[in-house]
Amino acid sequence: MLIVSALRNFVKRMINNSGGIMRLTKLISLFVLIFFLVTSCSTIDKLKEKISSDKNGDTKEDTKKEETKEVTSTDDLAFYNKYIDVSNKIQEAGEKVQKDYYNDIPDPKSISKSSFIMAVSMGLSVDNLERVTKEYRRSYFDGGELSKLNAGSEMKNEIEGNLKTLLTEMETYHKVAAKVANYYKKGEYKTDLSSAEPYDAEIKSAYDKYKSAFDSFSASIKKYKPKRNIRDPNSISNPDERSVAILMNAYENTLDKAEEFYEAFNSVEYKGDLSKAKGKFNEFELSFKEDKNTVLSGEFSEKTKYMKYSYEDYFVKMTSMFLDAGNKFFDTAPDAKDVNSFNRAYDDVVNNYNYMITAYNSNINIVNTFRVY
Repeated sequence: MLIVSALRNFVKRMINNSGGIMRLTKLISLFVLIFFLVTSCSTIDKLKEKISSDKNGDTKEDTKKEETKEVTSTDDLAFYNKYIDVSNKIQEAGEKVQKDYYNDIPDPKSISKSSFIMAVSMGLSVDNLERVTKEYRRSYFDGGELSKLNAGSEMKNEIEGNLKTLLTEMETYHKVAAKVANYYKKGEYKTDLSSAEPYDAEIKSAYDKYKSAFDSFSASIKKYKPKRNIRDPNSISNPDERSVAILMNAYENTLDKAEEFYEAFNSVEYKGDLSKAKGKFNEFELSFKEDKNTVLSGEFSEKTKYMKYSYEDYFVKMTSMFLDAGNKFFDTAPDAKDVNSFNRAYDDVVNNYNYMITAYNSNINIVNTFRVY
């Protein structure tokens, strides 16, 4: 109250004095100006501080999330792709031994000392099984490519655990198969037929254990197949990102159709029904041709042309070789004169399939490492 009364008296004196009103007006204006400057500076400082804080905080959080998502996704995809390749080659090696055993070796009960058994194909298959087993054991346990792959811990632990079990069974399977192959290749059966039936039971048992381990390994890989990211290139404004989307769609479509084919093809047998595998092969061929046309007709800048050229010169070439082998197989397999002719055509398809998958893994890594700046 005292302050209000003092101010009232001060204002009256200013008004009563000559020129007091003018001085009062100037004084009030000065106070208003000072108040405005002080409050404005404070507000601006707080606003700048808030903007700076929000900007720094948001950038760090967004970058961290994007980097984590990108690294995890890329690593999981590379891990999956590589192990699909490993699975295909192990399956090829293991199954070939068993097929050649049945093709080269007659029913043990029918074998006599005068039987003519060469077991050449089986011997070559056994050697290949040993090579594949050593290749992946060294790759995983001795600082090779498999030891350097990263993925989510659950995915990595389960698949690698099954690989270690499988490698152990492969070694056992190889030792048994090598013993059996040598028994016939070296003509030991001619002087001692007593081992023929026990060896037959032993190799079948070793194969069954290998097959069980392989099935667990294969199932664990398929369990962690990365979810497809369906991209719409037409919705992407950046031309380089659009080019990458076109390539990724083409590669992933091809892989999906290839896996569907291989699953059906793996079960075909001499004089058996080929219709399911043939249908999947036709679907693959049609899908690949459509995706190839999309890629080759797409626009690529100077920054992305090398990926298009790699697709055209390497992946398309390997896939075309696979298609040639497949078409030849389905043209000749129904009328194959014997099981060996059938198996040669079958093996040619498998080998070219694996070459195509190797090309896929190489090229998809190139695309995954491309960054738009």
